[in-house]
Amino acid sequence: MGLTLFTWLAALIMLVTMVRIGNHGTSARAFRVAAYAAIAYALCLNIGYLLAADYRDAALMMLRLAGAGALVSYLAFLRLAFAYPYDKRILPLDIALVAVAVAAMWIVGFTDSYLVEVKRLQMELVRFEGDWYFILSYAGAGLALLAVMVMVARAVTIKSRVYSQHLWIMAIGLLVNVVWGFTMAILSPSTKFAMLYPLGGANGIVSVLATSYAFSSTRVFQTRGVIRAIGVWFVILLAFGLPAALGIGAIQLFRDTAPVMAIIGGAAIFLGFGHWAESFARGRIGAERDESAREELESEIAHVDLSAGREAALKEVSAIMTEIFGCSWFAAFSEDDAGDLRRIFPDDSDTLVTPAGSPVLEALASVERRAILKTDVVADRIFADVKPQLLAFFDALGAEAIIIAKEGRRVVGLFAFGPKTSGADYDALDYSAFDAVHGKLFVIAYYARHVARESLLETVEQEIGLADQIIRSIQEHIDPIEHDGVTVAVKSESPRRLGGDLFDSVRISEHRWFFVVGDVSGKGLNASMSMVILKSIIRTLLREEKDFIKLVSRTNTFIKERLPRGTFFSGMFGFLALDKGAIYFINCGIPAMLFNSPGLDSIIEAQGEGKMLGFVKNVEPFLKTRRLVLPAGSRVLITTDGILEAESVRGDHYGKERLVRIMAENKKASPAEVVEAIAKSAGSFTGGRLDDDITIVAIDYAGRT
Repeated sequence: MGLTLFTWLAALIMLVTMVRIGNHGTSARAFRVAAYAAIAYALCLNIGYLLAADYRDAALMMLRLAGAGALVSYLAFLRLAFAYPYDKRILPLDIALVAVAVAAMWIVGFTDSYLVEVKRLQMELVRFEGDWYFILSYAGAGLALLAVMVMVARAVTIKSRVYSQHLWIMAIGLLVNVVWGFTMAILSPSTKFAMLYPLGGANGIVSVLATSYAFSSTRVFQTRGVIRAIGVWFVILLAFGLPAALGIGAIQLFRDTAPVMAIIGGAAIFLGFGHWAESFARGRIGAERDESAREELESEIAHVDLSAGREAALKEVSAIMTEIFGCSWFAAFSEDDAGDLRRIFPDDSDTLVTPAGSPVLEALASVERRAILKTDVVADRIFADVKPQLLAFFDALGAEAIIIAKEGRRVVGLFAFGPKTSGADYDALDYSAFDAVHGKLFVIAYYARHVARESLLETVEQEIGLADQIIRSIQEHIDPIEHDGVTVAVKSESPRRLGGDLFDSVRISEHRWFFVVGDVSGKGLNASMSMVILKSIIRTLLREEKDFIKLVSRTNTFIKERLPRGTFFSGMFGFLALDKGAIYFINCGIPAMLFNSPGLDSIIEAQGEGKMLGFVKNVEPFLKTRRLVLPAGSRVLITTDGILEAESVRGDHYGKERLVRIMAENKKASPAEVVEAIAKSAGSFTGGRLDDDITIVAIDYAGRT
C-alpha cells in the first residue's frame, strides 16, 4: 500500500503545478486539459486499486475512468504538440480530437471493451480484460508517441532556440510518461512485478513538470552544464550515497539487540556522509559556484579606472565583457541632453540610435527588468505588449542581450551584447550575471552620461580632469535654503577632491524644504559617482513618492539592488517645515545630530537610533519618523562620520565630546562660522590631514515670520 502514497503525492504535485500556470491561449488550454486528465488518471487508478479488494464494481468504474483519463491526456498533449508556442487555431484538428476523446471515454469508461472485472488479492491486482483492452492501450501509447514525434520534428525545424529547447524538454517528458505508464500499468499486472501497479498512476508527473518548465522558462540552458551537474550528482550518489546506505543497513542488523545505538549510529552515518557530500558538491554544482563567479565579475568591473576617461573606461569594460560572456561585440549607448539615445562606444561617434520619445525608448522605460535577453522577448509573455518594438530594436542593433540603466522611467544608458562567438544563446546563468553587475554598469552609464568625450578630457591636465568639474557641479546644484526665518550653512570636503558625502536640498513650498545629508560608502571617483546617482534618484523618488517612509524605503531598495554591491548610505532624510517650526526626519545612521535651544543650558543629541541603507532588503520596519520642535533661537548641527572618526597621530578619534565643545564655544557665532570652526578644529586634531570625507550642516532657526 505504500506505493499508493507516491502516486497521491505525484497527483498533489501536479495539481499545485497547474495552479501556478498563468498563461492563456490554445497551448495553455491544451496543457491544462492534459495535466488535469493526468491527475484524474492518477487518482482514479489509486482509488480503483484500493477498492479492488472489497468493492469490485466501484473499483472497475474507477479503473475504466483512469484509462479514459490517460487517453484524454495523450490527446491533449498531441494538440499541444501542434500548437506550441504560437497558439495556432486548427479547428478541424480540434473537432477531430474532441470526437476521438468523447468516443474513447465512452468505449473505455462505459463498456466492457476495455475492462470486464477487477479484483485484488493482497498486493496483486487481477484484471479481466475486454476484447479491445490491448488495442485501446496500444492506441493510447501510440497517440503519446505521435505527440512526441511531432514535438521532436518541430524542435528540429523551429528557428527559436529557446522554443526548440522547450519542445525537446516536453518531448522527453512525454516519452518518459508513456514508457513509465505503459510498463507499470499495462504490462506489470501480467508479470511478477504486479505489486508495482500503483506506481503507474504517477507517470504524469514527469510530463507535467517538464511542460510546466517549458511554459515558465524564457532562457536556454547549456546542455554541457546540465550534463556536468547530473554527472556530479551521480558521483555523489556512488561515492557517498551508496556507502552511507550500506553502513546504515549494516548497523540496522543490530536494531533488535541495541535499538538506541542503531538509531544513533544510523543518524551519525547519515549526517557524516551528508556533510562530506555537501563539501564535495560545494564549488562544483549549484548557486555557490555561480555566486563566486558573479562576485569576481563585479570586482573586475569595480576596478575599472574611470579617471582614465570615458573611451578608456568603456574599452576596459568591453574587454571584461567579451572575455567573460564570450560575446562577439560589446556596445554602449548614452542619453544626450535632448533625451536621444546615442552610441558612444566602440566608435565614439555619437551616432543617433533612437530619438527621445520613440516607441522603443517608451518600451524600454516601461519594462521593469534591468537586463533583457532576446529570448526573453520572444518567449516571455510579460513582453507581449512591447514585443514588436523590442524585437525591432534588438534586430537593428544585432544584439542578443541588453542591460538598461534607468533613472526613474528615463533610460539614461544602455549596454548591448552581440551574439556569442560559440553560437550559443545567452542563458539563465548569463542573465543572473547581467543582473548582478547592473549596479556597477549603472555607475559607468552615469559616468558616460556626464563626462565628455576623450578628446575633451585630453585637454585637461589634472588627475581627475573634467570628471572633477562635472561632479562638483552636480554636488553644488541644490536649492539653497533661503528664508527670513532660518540660516543654513553647509561645508563638504574630501581629502581626495572627490568623495561620497552627500548634501542636497529641494524646495517643496515657500516655507518647506526637503534635505538629505550623509555618506555613501567608498572613496574617490567611484564613491562620487554613486553619490551623484543617489542624489538624482532621491530627487526622482521625491517627485513620485508622497509617503516619507516609503521614499526612504525605495531609496534603500535602489541602493541594495542597483548600486554596486557593498554600497551603503549612512545619513538622514529631513523636512524643514518653517511654518510648523519643526524638522521632521528619519535617521538612517547619521552619527551626530546635535540640538541647542535658548531654554537649554546643554547641547543634546537628537538623532536617535537609525538603520543604514543598503544593508537589508526591507528596511521599512526599521524606519521611524521623528519630529524635532525648533524654538526661536535654536540651532541644529549635523555631521557625517568623517568628523567624529577623524584620527590624531596617536590614534585617538575626534569624537562627539570635542564636537559638542566646539559647538558650545561658538554659540554666538553664525552657522557659517561654526562649521568653519569645527572643520578647523578637526584639521588641527589630525595634524592638518583628514583621511575621510566630511560634511557639516548648521541650521539656525530665528522663529516664524
